[in-house]
Amino acid sequence: MELKQRTILITGATSGVGLALLDRLAARNERLVVIARNSGRLQALSQRYPNVSIYPCDLQHTEARRATVARILEEHPGLSVVINNAGIQVTPALTDRSFDPASIDREIAINLSAPIDLTHLCLSLLLQHHRPGGFINISSGLALHPKTGSAVYCATKAALHSFSRSLRYQLAGTSLAVHEAILPMVDTPMTEGRERGKLPPGKVAEAIVRGVEAGREEIYVGKARLMPWFNRLSPALMARIMKSA
Repeated sequence: MELKQRTILITGATSGVGLALLDRLAARNERLVVIARNSGRLQALSQRYPNVSIYPCDLQHTEARRATVARILEEHPGLSVVINNAGIQVTPALTDRSFDPASIDREIAINLSAPIDLTHLCLSLLLQHHRPGGFINISSGLALHPKTGSAVYCATKAALHSFSRSLRYQLAGTSLAVHEAILPMVDTPMTEGRERGKLPPGKVAEAIVRGVEAGREEIYVGKARLMPWFNRLSPALMARIMKSA
């Protein structure tokens, strides 16, 4: 599936990997449609990229995201690719005094419920085109082996990994593909304060686009490429490494 001359929807493209993907894809595609919460950053994107259409929305709210997607489907009937990129990570452990239980629903809504909901909402339109298109879900190596902190985040990425595989089975024989990008630690606002071993978002975006266009269903980026090998060699060793990631 080539990512050129298309209309592509990206969630959370105002920073980090999402912004790097937008920057890489803007010049080679007809229209990029961006859903994000920060209106100021969205306005800046629309001024910088003439082919970007912006839709402010907090993806944690079901009715708001469904209304937003309904507008997008009406205004952009040529939509053929959906990139589920938006995500948040709550770092305190559940045992920490600072852990806010109200964060649980928000983290699950943005990281898991929203990608599933957007996929379902866009599915009929994408199938109607009868040409190559599909979904790209941005995941993490923590989907395969969790770390000690951010338990809810790890659980949502594990669920997104499982969802991506199941959806791929469901769409077998159609014109749609399902790709999952499995990332290492990336230098984004989410990882601010962690200084070592972070991959630049631009390199991550380049690897994702290259993997999608090569037809790879699961795209392991950077150090995450070692995970399948380590899993075959010693799953227990891989689990110990990731425990303290």
